[in-house]
Amino acid sequence: MKLKVPKKERRKSGDSRGKHILRNVMIVLCVLALMGLAGTHLLKLITGNEMLAIPENGVAAVVTPLQSGFASVVNWISDYFYTLKLRSRLELEYNNLRQENEQLTYQAMLAEELQHKLSVYENLFDEVSDNEQLNPLVATVIGRESGNYFSVFTINKGTRDGIQDYMAVTMNGALVGYTYNTKTTSASVRTIIDSEASIAGLISTSRDQGTVRGTLGIDGQPMCRMYYLPEENLPRPGDQVVTSGVGMSFPKGIPIGTVRESTRGMESNKQFVVVEPQADCPMARQIDPARVAEFRAAHPEYAVVAYINTTAELKAVSDVCVTSSSALKIVRSLPQKDILFIPDKNLGDYVRRQVPEKHIVTWDGYCPVHNAVTAADVLAAKARHPQAKVAMHPECPPEALELADMAGSTAAIIDYIREGGSGGEEVIVATERGVVDRLSLDYPGRLVQIAEDKLVCPDMKRTTVDTLLAAMEGRGGEVIEMDAALMDAARASLTNMITLGA
Repeated sequence: MKLKVPKKERRKSGDSRGKHILRNVMIVLCVLALMGLAGTHLLKLITGNEMLAIPENGVAAVVTPLQSGFASVVNWISDYFYTLKLRSRLELEYNNLRQENEQLTYQAMLAEELQHKLSVYENLFDEVSDNEQLNPLVATVIGRESGNYFSVFTINKGTRDGIQDYMAVTMNGALVGYTYNTKTTSASVRTIIDSEASIAGLISTSRDQGTVRGTLGIDGQPMCRMYYLPEENLPRPGDQVVTSGVGMSFPKGIPIGTVRESTRGMESNKQFVVVEPQADCPMARQIDPARVAEFRAAHPEYAVVAYINTTAELKAVSDVCVTSSSALKIVRSLPQKDILFIPDKNLGDYVRRQVPEKHIVTWDGYCPVHNAVTAADVLAAKARHPQAKVAMHPECPPEALELADMAGSTAAIIDYIREGGSGGEEVIVATERGVVDRLSLDYPGRLVQIAEDKLVCPDMKRTTVDTLLAAMEGRGGEVIEMDAALMDAARASLTNMITLGA
């Protein structure tokens, strides 16, 4: 039987055999050529006949450019990978040096802070040495009386630390109150706005003496009254009231407040003046503007971001101000990567974690009210209200913020509650008590105040509708005068805040 193979298949088979034969012939020719070249080269070496070098030179003329080109490619590839390796090593060394420089910068700033505190203590020591009546001791508020939270609080110092009843308690140089019910490791403090407080004072301008007592105003807000002043020489609004040094263990000259108005009371025509207690934001005084200016001079690549609760002097040496609601947006929009955030370390840390592309250095300042919140406070509140969400202000410490369901400004917390971010459940709120008290009117039974004995700002409580109206109408409040250049410099940081935060 004969098989018939199609012509097309036979043609393909023949082509394949032809290609195979041609390949074998080429291999044989190459081998013969190499053998010929080798033999020619051997004869050249034996005979010394230079004519035998002609074939070798011809091959070299063809092969050498190819070798050179191949070598160039190999060398380029080798140099490229070496450059990549070198660049990687240099980038690693650069990053290590940058981190080391940042650490040194931060350590230098801490050293400056310690040096500043040392100078403060030295000045304080000199003052104490000059005045034997003064024996200052730093104490921390550890509690407030429930139902009387703005009038009485407890500090962590007692008889073991040399504390006795009726010693003056001050903050930022102004009188807060005096100690009583002193125990071994703690003492109660009755503030000057408490209705049971009674302190000997005098008018700094006239030197007239009287008695300062705490009371409630017609708007229900705490204030002070000064009694037993001579009727013929009434003080004027704005006059300062200071301690007279009579009675108790009070030094003379501690600021108590300023006269708001003079009036005649209903109590047997008893005359008195209304005294506005000395109020201030402690956080605004936690940093020296001169030291910020020194930092800027040493580190011009840094942008200085100041929280809005700062003095005009601090704003003047800052690039931009921020609020707790605008801080993230403004910091992200700054062209500088390196940021000095002053003075609230907790808010600065919150911004740092939200904006990791920036290198943020914080100052060791804080809001005394928000900073008092602890992780234990949050856990205790959640234990009492296990289904509740936690809304917290970013000025609270990081360890407490980690337990929050949301963190944001006062406005953000209000929006979270109003817009139902909690799902309509209870909300544990960690911010100043006044905010929670107000929102509780709109959302009864839904809001839980965390650590209510701590989250009360006595300075904020002194700002009332009446005092605000009086200030707007020009019949009350403190008249602040400052240099025009200072105002312009401070205004620049506020203008930048408005522009970048819009």
